[in-house]
Amino acid sequence: MRALACKILVVLRLIPRPAFTARLVSGHPDPDTMADGQIYVVGGRGYSKWAYFRCPADREEIVQLSLMPERRPRWTVAVDWLGRPTINPSVRQLDGSYAHFWIRRGRVDWCADSGRGVRRV
Repeated sequence: MRALACKILVVLRLIPRPAFTARLVSGHPDPDTMADGQIYVVGGRGYSKWAYFRCPADREEIVQLSLMPERRPRWTVAVDWLGRPTINPSVRQLDGSYAHFWIRRGRVDWCADSGRGVRRV
């Protein structure tokens, strides 16, 4: 139902088309079957452990974020009534594509330093 509501709002041009939607799953997703544009939140009602998704800069890269409060670093994923995720803080790949971005209401907002290698000291 949420997906249909989102599609209608996009067609009516009331909201922009989201690059990502979120799905709650009970176990870790198989990387070979992960869909583009889908964030898999591993957990259950009232708790979240991990978030997995394909990197928007390089679909071959799988991003894995810890959502557990006792771990560092950690992120939060908030999902609105249309299934659009917001991730905080930003996501920064330190290898591979060196992508640096925010996901807000399902949209990708790129940071100015995205794609640049991280200088190691």
